[in-house]
Amino acid sequence: MEVLRADTPSDILSRQEEQKAKEVQRQALNLVKLLQAKSEGLVTEYLKNQGAPFSNPGFTYPLTQIEGLPVLDVQALPTSPWKSLVHSLLAYTSLISWFAAIIRWQKSLNPTAPDFINTLEASYQSANVLSASLSSLLQEPIPAPPSIPEIKEVFTQKITGYGVCQCFCDWLLQTRRDMEVLVTETSV
Repeated sequence: MEVLRADTPSDILSRQEEQKAKEVQRQALNLVKLLQAKSEGLVTEYLKNQGAPFSNPGFTYPLTQIEGLPVLDVQALPTSPWKSLVHSLLAYTSLISWFAAIIRWQKSLNPTAPDFINTLEASYQSANVLSASLSSLLQEPIPAPPSIPEIKEVFTQKITGYGVCQCFCDWLLQTRRDMEVLVTETSV
């Protein structure tokens, strides 16, 4: 004979909390997917607006040479998606400061490209939204943004802008991966 067990109020509450947490994770994943789709051509558009050699096919630059940039190193990330998302939060917080500087530089360097400036401003806003979303999901405060080095040389500004756009896209991809793992995890 099988004994049936009725759920206690704490069991029901626990399941409801779990379902709510999963819904928050799904919403965060959908946000990341949306922002990733909106940022799909960011690096290409950035390079196109910088002129040669940046706009030359196949242009690349080692991002690790850009001081202070939160370059994604997948090998150095923790295996836990929760811990990895803390790194994402730090990266987006840093990228907010970088995007603010790039927008300032590009307004001077490309005053006749308002659509391009709007794209950069949208990326700046996306980094802000992602910081807030991850902060809420992780229940961590948004860290103070780090100071970024002062860059006066135009070529270095252009290289740095490329690096920021590439880093932003790299972190979006990593955040999406981590969120997909969280959403598919089942609790024990």
